[in-house]
Amino acid sequence: MAIGRNKIRQFTDAMTIQWANGKNEARLTPGVGRFVSHVGWYAEVGRDDEFDRFVYQAGIPQMEIRHPRQGATAQIVRHWNLGEQLRFFPLTSGPVATTVAASLSARNVAATIEAGIGLRWGRGEGERSKMAIRGYLQILQRGTDETGSKWLLYPRLIQISVRSRMTDELLAALVDHVRVCEIADTLVVDRAKHPDVIHCYELALPLGPGQEEQWGKGETTTVMPITSLHPETIDLPYLRTLWRPDLVVELALRDWPDVQAWAYEFSLGRYTEPTGQTPVPVDDAYTSNEAMAINGRSVYTGDVL
Repeated sequence: MAIGRNKIRQFTDAMTIQWANGKNEARLTPGVGRFVSHVGWYAEVGRDDEFDRFVYQAGIPQMEIRHPRQGATAQIVRHWNLGEQLRFFPLTSGPVATTVAASLSARNVAATIEAGIGLRWGRGEGERSKMAIRGYLQILQRGTDETGSKWLLYPRLIQISVRSRMTDELLAALVDHVRVCEIADTLVVDRAKHPDVIHCYELALPLGPGQEEQWGKGETTTVMPITSLHPETIDLPYLRTLWRPDLVVELALRDWPDVQAWAYEFSLGRYTEPTGQTPVPVDDAYTSNEAMAINGRSVYTGDVL
């Protein structure tokens, strides 16, 4: 009987993108001025040389964020200021439930992992839950009146990571993205070229600030949560503005097995992000409910809308 021989799996590192929800304090010009409340996406400078070159060439500015640390002096860390809005091609087959609690229930946790979603309850790390999704980032390069602005694709996996109550918000954004993909299924022009469903990675998910909310138990804090920026009404011209570049399909089919394996390790708490200077963020209040919505989606090489 042949037993075979395993090969040690090496997971692909992915640059981490984080969200400042208004509780963060930033100084938009490093070393100059005061720290003020900040909302938007950011990524630590110096964590990934290739990512640093990409955003530098795109003209993305740097800023400093003052990160509070429990029982210690606040730490000032330099970050790339990615702005309030970005576009993200999520490499996932989609959520299998609409809440964190339902996604991690005994009957759904395996399907959540298979969907390529990193999700787990906190384990004494200053968080009640933790979630991450991987995919491909587009950032807006501001142009001149002559050249105009354009969306630039970073051709490597990046990871959006959130904790505690913000996990509900990111999960809700994914659920809304599936809604748009399902609408796109009904609007595909040429089914001969695209006979399967529209997959989550085939349309960009626009992510940005939602409405201000009061979070916390007892004494509350005003925060700006993440939200999907998809409009309620979806039509074909809108979908065409979000359609993936051809390269995204090649990258997705190559990276999908690695993302599923990463999600499994993440769920067990065995995957840790590469060490940087950014401290673990302070925990937020966590709330959830048990509403369910099954939305499984497979990965497929598509064509055009």
